[in-house]
Amino acid sequence: MSSIKKKLETPEASTKLSIAANVLLLVLKFIGGFWGGSKALIADCINSLLDLIANAAVLIGINVAKRPADAEHQYGHGNADVIAAFLVAVIILMTGVYIGYDSAHTVFQKTNRPPHFFATGVAFFTILTKSILYRYTKRVGQKSKSPAVLANAQDHKSDVYASTGALFGIIIAQVGYPILDPIGGIWVSFFIVRNSVNIIRGNIHTLMSGAPDKETIEKVRKSAAGITEVKGISATRMRTLGSKQIVDISILVDKELSVEEGHKIAHKVQDRLISQFEDINEVMVHVEPKQD
Repeated sequence: MSSIKKKLETPEASTKLSIAANVLLLVLKFIGGFWGGSKALIADCINSLLDLIANAAVLIGINVAKRPADAEHQYGHGNADVIAAFLVAVIILMTGVYIGYDSAHTVFQKTNRPPHFFATGVAFFTILTKSILYRYTKRVGQKSKSPAVLANAQDHKSDVYASTGALFGIIIAQVGYPILDPIGGIWVSFFIVRNSVNIIRGNIHTLMSGAPDKETIEKVRKSAAGITEVKGISATRMRTLGSKQIVDISILVDKELSVEEGHKIAHKVQDRLISQFEDINEVMVHVEPKQD
């Protein structure tokens, strides 16, 4: 049983499950939107279609990120994961803008009619499905530290908010206020755009070799300084590569030590940081003599 659970909690498995769920929701929303007469659900149907494209990008990004370093990518392919996450965010943004435009157009054209009750059931089913997917995908993303999977989780979360707004608009439209159905579509748009901007901001930081938070850097400094032979830390730089981090640290040692002894201390620092911090996969140590 534990082996099955382990297989299910991988980035690839979570993304494939998301694809299957989005195919089902796409079909249901198409029927509920066009046959059920819900503008908010038609907007959500387009959202599911773009979700499928985003899922495909995530799956490709995950597989490329696992490739080992080569002559052209000497630090590995980790940022393929981040690029996939960025593409997901752009697709989410495009979805939000389109939904907002289309819904606003419907409001101003005043071509509103009450949706069928089938649309209500589809919207409720979507909320339930996306809530489960969000929790599951977030857990997998946090475990694997995959930016693409975490972006996928945020996409599921925005879908929950979006479908909640759509459901609210559909129900109110059914009791006599049909204009609130496309207004529900505008609500969908707001949450989708806001969520996409947050994801884009975070992934641009990573693609520009952004450093982790100050607390993480300070922990790395203290860990390196905890080695007896290290007399001080003169500089520490860190950058993110996909789900991993690269450390560039300068240590001070006794100036009387030989080059070989300094080299051994550098290896101690390197081994300690990699063993203590699971996110760190590469450490470059510069050895400098401590002046009196």
